[in-house]
Amino acid sequence: MIPTRNGKCRHVVVRATLYATIAATLTACGGDNSITPTVRSAATTLGNVHLSPLNAIMAVGDTMTLTVTGQTLSGAPITSFDSVVYGLQNAVDSLRVQVSRSGVVTALAQSSSNNPVIVQAIAFKDGLARGDVATVQVTTSSFSGATLSVQPVPPDIAQLAVGMDKSIVPVIKNPVTNDQVQGVAVRYEYHASDSAKMQCYVPRFHVTAPLTETQLQSTPCGSSGVNLNGIRGNTTGLAWIVANVRVYGVTLRDSVQYLITNPPYQVATISQNVLGIQSAELNTYIIAPGGSMFFFNAFHSEFGASVSWTFEDSTAATVSDFPTDDGGTSGNIPPIGGFRYATRRFLNPGTYKWTATVSGGIPPFTGATTTGQIIVQ
Repeated sequence: MIPTRNGKCRHVVVRATLYATIAATLTACGGDNSITPTVRSAATTLGNVHLSPLNAIMAVGDTMTLTVTGQTLSGAPITSFDSVVYGLQNAVDSLRVQVSRSGVVTALAQSSSNNPVIVQAIAFKDGLARGDVATVQVTTSSFSGATLSVQPVPPDIAQLAVGMDKSIVPVIKNPVTNDQVQGVAVRYEYHASDSAKMQCYVPRFHVTAPLTETQLQSTPCGSSGVNLNGIRGNTTGLAWIVANVRVYGVTLRDSVQYLITNPPYQVATISQNVLGIQSAELNTYIIAPGGSMFFFNAFHSEFGASVSWTFEDSTAATVSDFPTDDGGTSGNIPPIGGFRYATRRFLNPGTYKWTATVSGGIPPFTGATTTGQIIVQ
């Protein structure tokens, strides 16, 4: 210990000893005693599993056997697992469907319309676990000669905008007798090459630790809750949607190619913050030809601020399919008050620039401007 000016001692020796101990520990962790993590080969490591059939329609009393296959991280097939655990996501569904330890499904009672039983399988291999889920709908009786269609029924078309959701209701019926399965809800699939363009119902099974209830739930794609029968557009282009359903023991398949387009409308919002005005979103907006733009003044009423929009090419801003009482119908948009909006339609591909100007109100907002552009493609 070292004496201080007031005669007391500091515990320098103790601290020095502690620092030396920590340094020795760190040195020991970095030498030959360090733990080297196990590196797995992508060619043998479990990557994903697939449950088949992915969707099934069964009559009361029917049985079927589920099959689980998998792939390694490099895409090689896996057909042998250390173990597979089958079960139901919702305990109450045990009144409608029974699943044995070997994956045999027995239909016990009719399931609710648009609410199939969700069966899950979790496969374990070399300390890793992956899972998949399937839908099982139970009807009171069966019929023969069923067909499957996921084709759009006019006036509907096979088209979807980026960021938009859509529900495709499969039609399973005998076209001769008109017997039909009501309230069908299935999981769709898509080609691997289209995965960047399209989303659909995807299970969350990526577990390497003890499984939790959360990990055993399925998650819809997208924040808006797209679920069974649902798809969502991600990027523009063409994408195939595939439906595989085993109907009363017969495997049916149908597919449809969707055109993913840019959104039919966007909203350009001008609002306030402590520094001045800002765009609530990025100032570049992409819409499809013939799409509409909503120009929204989001200033709170206490600021008394109006906003106008001036276009480099005012002739391109035409009458929208969503006309409003504020800001006229075409061309430049005169000042509109707080929490009001005006609309314009842009018919032809191109880039259209605009300037928004704040008038009235209080400093520092009054007289401020901001710019943006609309890309029509």
